[in-house]
This record gives sequence, C-alpha cells and structure tokens, in this order.
Amino acid sequence: MISLVRVDDRLLHGQIVCAWAPHIGADALVVASDVAAGDSLVRDIIASCAHQGLSVEVMKIDEVAGGLAADGETAHKVILIVGDLADAMRVYESGVEFDTLNIGNVQHDDGGSGRSLTPSVVLNTADDEIIERFMKFGVTIDIRNVPSCQPYKYMARGDDGGCSDA
Repeated sequence: MISLVRVDDRLLHGQIVCAWAPHIGADALVVASDVAAGDSLVRDIIASCAHQGLSVEVMKIDEVAGGLAADGETAHKVILIVGDLADAMRVYESGVEFDTLNIGNVQHDDGGSGRSLTPSVVLNTADDEIIERFMKFGVTIDIRNVPSCQPYKYMARGDDGGCSDA
C-alpha cells in the first residue's frame, strides 16, 4: 500500500529515511525516476540507503504501477518518491492513484519566472498547472519537508504569490 507520494528533486535523502519513513512506519521506499533507473551507479547509490526493515527500489516511471503489484509491495507501507511534479502526474495517470501529494523539495526557478512557496519549494508555471490539475482530481497538496513541520496551504499563482500556513 502506498502510504506517501513525495515530490523531491533530491530523490532519496535523510528527510525521507530519517523522518518520513519512521513517521509513516514505512518498510519500503520506491524511487520512480527514469534517469536514476537508467544509471547503474545512481541506482546503486540510492539502493544503498536500504537498511534492516527498510527496502529501497528504483524503477522507471512507466514501471511503477505494474512493479508495485508484481513485487508484492502492496502488502508493505510504501513511500513513493518522484523527482518532479510532471513525474508525479505520469505515475498518477498510469493508474497509481493517491489522495495526497507531499511536495518537499522542488527548485524550478527557470531564470527568474519561478515563485518561492517555501525555501525548498520554488515552482514554475508548469508546476503550478500540474498542482492545479491534481487538485481538480481531488488530490490534497501537502507542502512540507518533514512531518513535524506545519504544512503550507497551496495558493494558485496570482492569488497571493505563495503559500500560507495551513
């Protein structure tokens, strides 16, 4: 069972392994990234984050829906990590539906056109469009780095230019 879907351009790091995994009680992390899955060195480095009781797997985006079911991951508490919002939408549209999307780290300034929602979340126009599409599907947007932080409320571009405390 997928317990958390997280967008994090750093993919797998301490915030996920040390904060999110224990908070959720996750026993499996799935990194969905075409780039990481296609690079054996990156794949091995990410997989090395596994430890007793926590498995780590790297998959291509298009393999996620079938891979979770085929590997029996549905019996586990899984954190699914993608590198950007476009990949999160690809996963969702492939049939891996979820109710909440955690946005932890996104840095898409795109030459000054990005808007900073938090110090770790800078969105471009395309990111905003994807978030608004998720919201139309009924997906709750949860913007925060770690579970102990208060989430920020997403405000559409032009509403106030950023986020406010929820």
